[in-house]
Amino acid sequence: MSFTRTISGLNNQHRFYNVDFIVFLEGGNESYNKEQVYQGRFSTETEDIIFWQRIFEVFRPNRKLKFKSIGSKQTLKAISEDILQGNLTKIILTMDNEFDEVLNQRIDHPQIYYTYGYSWENDIWNSEIIVEVIREITAINITSDEIEYNFSQFLKNIDLAVKADGHLFSINSSFFPKKGHLFCVNCMPTDLPTILEESIEKRFVDLQLNKMEITNFGTANSITPLKYCYGHLLADYCCQVVIHYIKKRHKLTSISRDIIYRMGINKFFINHFTNSISFQHYEYQFSQKIA
Repeated sequence: MSFTRTISGLNNQHRFYNVDFIVFLEGGNESYNKEQVYQGRFSTETEDIIFWQRIFEVFRPNRKLKFKSIGSKQTLKAISEDILQGNLTKIILTMDNEFDEVLNQRIDHPQIYYTYGYSWENDIWNSEIIVEVIREITAINITSDEIEYNFSQFLKNIDLAVKADGHLFSINSSFFPKKGHLFCVNCMPTDLPTILEESIEKRFVDLQLNKMEITNFGTANSITPLKYCYGHLLADYCCQVVIHYIKKRHKLTSISRDIIYRMGINKFFINHFTNSISFQHYEYQFSQKIA
């Protein structure tokens, strides 16, 4: 009975906030399990919330929503079971795509939304955003060639590792560790950061991966590094480029990763979203949803 009352209370929680729906999503420094979420635990003002708020503002401008980050995708998937059973009609879930699209593991339901790329970081970060963030910080109209080259090299050198990550994801494993994912990035470069190709190679050896098998898997499933790179790695690499560029080129002291993230989100939605490939994904997705 207590569990039933908990579900009932959660389904009526939107009334407490005077909103149409409660939106649960990933993000935050804490990860809560299903029971903790149902007891009211959550985080606010995470980057995930900022991103998804902007998405809903575009496609559901008149919808009143309360966003709650709960950290874990596994917890979101556990909550989805109650949604699929029809017990939660006033709850929306937003999730990272990861490789769910490739492996046909997305949960198809009108109250469940997915990012276009591996995560929201993949949707926003590219060389253009890096350049725009640097221009904003330095107040100087820098040229883009150097950043574009660095970023293209990053994508080239990470490509096979991203394909390996997708292959391993299919067996509930991963190429990039959730902690220590920057093992393959030179974060103390003499100039700008680069991928440590020898670290990638060592990881392949340690995991006993067959490169030809990995290449075939990635090609067959159209796995590209920008869309499917582990989101935290992609975003943190871009932050490293920003931090080292403004330090090495402009003698500016460091700026926090959180601020760079938020600047990137802002630049993306102001200047790029409506013309981006991800826009089509979200436009179609919202056309299929009731929320």
